[in-house]
Amino acid sequence: MKVLFVTSEVAGLYKRGGLADVSYSLPVALAKRGVKVGIALPYYEKIKVHPVHCVGQLAIDYDRRRELMFIFKTTLPGSKVPVYLFRHPLLNEYDGPDIVERFGFFAKAVAQLYLYSDAILGGPYDIIHCNDWHTALVPLLVGESSKVGYRERETIQSKHAKTLLTIHNLLYQGEAGVSITLKLGFPKPLFHTFMTPLGRAVRLLTEGFEYADMVTTVSPTYATEIMNGDHGVRVRDIFDRRGDMIAGILNGIDTDLWNPETDTALPVTYSARTVAVRKKHVKQQLQKAVRLPESDVPLFGFVGRFEARQKGLDLIAGAIDGLSDTSYQLVLLGTGQPKLVAAFTALAERHKNIVYINTFDERLARRIYAGSDIMLVPSKFEPCGLTQMIAMRYGTLPLVRNTGGLADSVTDGKTGFVFGPYKKSALVAKMNDAIGLYVSSPGKFREMIVRAMKQDFSWDHQVKAYLSHYKKLIR
Repeated sequence: MKVLFVTSEVAGLYKRGGLADVSYSLPVALAKRGVKVGIALPYYEKIKVHPVHCVGQLAIDYDRRRELMFIFKTTLPGSKVPVYLFRHPLLNEYDGPDIVERFGFFAKAVAQLYLYSDAILGGPYDIIHCNDWHTALVPLLVGESSKVGYRERETIQSKHAKTLLTIHNLLYQGEAGVSITLKLGFPKPLFHTFMTPLGRAVRLLTEGFEYADMVTTVSPTYATEIMNGDHGVRVRDIFDRRGDMIAGILNGIDTDLWNPETDTALPVTYSARTVAVRKKHVKQQLQKAVRLPESDVPLFGFVGRFEARQKGLDLIAGAIDGLSDTSYQLVLLGTGQPKLVAAFTALAERHKNIVYINTFDERLARRIYAGSDIMLVPSKFEPCGLTQMIAMRYGTLPLVRNTGGLADSVTDGKTGFVFGPYKKSALVAKMNDAIGLYVSSPGKFREMIVRAMKQDFSWDHQVKAYLSHYKKLIR
């Protein structure tokens, strides 16, 4: 079985968020299972990799011009998985005002590469696995390109090159004006346009829903929420028609990469057997590093994007007023929207038990995962979330809202703390529960830590589900 994994980011080469971690660990896990997997990724200027060599070039008609694309090949760091890097000036950067058109161009390049896969990739792929809106046009474009290629190819609906689209976050859908269809050079009726105040538009993710042979989400509960219309009537309507083609598969984490027994970022390493003694030292060193008093109160951590629509930061800010400053400490790490950054900078200045670090530091993030007692993940919605899994791996109990992958991975009172309604009062109550347990029942708190550390969130289980769906598509 051959799988081409198409993505906008991959850890070890270019990372912006959790998608990069999945785009690294899932292909590696598939390769360990004997799948011949390759990764397709734009060759951003920030990608610095060696060795790398050019394996071919493509002529791509885009925006009424013929563009020349060079395909480079390298290997995913720490593995033998091949990575195909797409070099062109339009793909030098990730961000920019034309970001949607940029990834539309990338999707067309992937479709063109499929046509010439014999010459450049050493043969066709059975599955093209696309990820999020950035690559969601690939199913449509591969099928149409196959019909008009210089050699007749079977279309995407045939027994070859089946497509699977994974939704990592429905919040971002890749909306662009309808002119993108002209730039791609395909008939407008192929696209599902809609009216906006600025004229007709398309959403790349919607096209993926319509044309992919199968759609997966990154947790079973998130799939259910989508089917129930929790994330929009338009999306629900699509899956009312295509409900048999959607499945939820919980993400995994790379348990070698995230391992408190070998993590060199920690002042001391530990296991489930030694966590009770050694984790205290990690906590003390973290407190010292971020200039918090070295007191034995529960230390809450937060690591993530400062994003107003999803991550529950408004609840955290509101909860601070409902808690005693002397009963807990809080350290937050992350960058994001300026208003949120300013608000939490001001909060940290007013409360001596709170520290906010406006940056992203991989080593410090690992020390927060390991040194905190409780990890806050009060998301308004969370397709899967890796934070809670990493926290449990490091013996830090997650405090999460009952949504998406958080609901699928954390059990209240057993492996963490779970609250329901998206309300400040609900978060305050659950934080007080966690503080109370830490203070009055340290034995039970330690039992929960050991139980959390023994949870298996490796890709060993989840990859079986992907393999099962791949095989169904091929059949």
